[in-house]
Amino acid sequence: MASTPSTAQLAITLSAISYLGQLNTNPERFTLMNQAMAATVQNGWGIVWGPATQGEDLVYVASNNAGQYAVVVRGTLFDRIEDVIQDKNVATQEALPFTASSFSGAQVSKGVVQVWTNIDNMVSSVPGSGTGSLLSFLQGLSGSPSLLVTGHSLGGQMATVLAAWFQSALSNVSGVLPITFAAPTAGNTAFASAFDTVFASAMRYFNALDVVPRLWTTDGLESIKSLYPGGPQCGLVCRTAVDRTLNALQKAGLTYTQPSANTSLPGQLYSTGWVGAFESEVNDQHRALYYMYLLGIPLTTIQQLNAKWAPPSQSGALSVG
Repeated sequence: MASTPSTAQLAITLSAISYLGQLNTNPERFTLMNQAMAATVQNGWGIVWGPATQGEDLVYVASNNAGQYAVVVRGTLFDRIEDVIQDKNVATQEALPFTASSFSGAQVSKGVVQVWTNIDNMVSSVPGSGTGSLLSFLQGLSGSPSLLVTGHSLGGQMATVLAAWFQSALSNVSGVLPITFAAPTAGNTAFASAFDTVFASAMRYFNALDVVPRLWTTDGLESIKSLYPGGPQCGLVCRTAVDRTLNALQKAGLTYTQPSANTSLPGQLYSTGWVGAFESEVNDQHRALYYMYLLGIPLTTIQQLNAKWAPPSQSGALSVG
């Protein structure tokens, strides 16, 4: 499966669908997400495993009429960007929690290892969907299918790690293609370098006005302080969170590096001048629905997932996702 604009549009739509039904049970999410796929994507995509949850993490597997598969990881839900920036789990790096011979010397954050452990422990038990663990389900696939691995925000971060896991653990798939959106970096330079080598067709999409994909590189963190010229500013609490994270990484002697295959998307401010709240602007720029719009998906399609969402030029009422 090659990375093309249409593949990216599929991936961001599946990623946005992962946020639906936040207060629902997994069987209820299964119905809601399948209805959303029928309304927004072509070729008969539907859930074949999950959605499964562990803690605040959620994963599902979808397939289409052509026998292609996608593993979709939901991003972490958050209300305050300062809480995300000041993540103590990035001040410790650990070896990959699985065997991956192509990733020698790779290390990822302690938080990434914790989320991977949650995913590894997930068991799907939704009626009408595949059962068992994620890896065992994928190992049981026949016909050498292609495997798209995707996610938005911290889900995109985890997609890079799951891709490395699947590349090493699955001998029954024809290829693994990671496509991420708004993803922070998962690990050190060795991880990023190996990722570039193993996944030559991978792509990382980020909105140039989004805070989250600037995590956790030094330059990215520093840039948050002056991200919106002519718009809402990173205030004292935000700047303090950035500085504390930079100091923690420097004290631990840790470096984070993004994979090299990147595509910047040209976001526009929702709030101009000094009136709007920085937190609101951050949330608006980060939404998966806005990434759908920036990737050229029609507004009518996006509003199948949230009828009230609108891009900056239309000043719509927004909601999480």
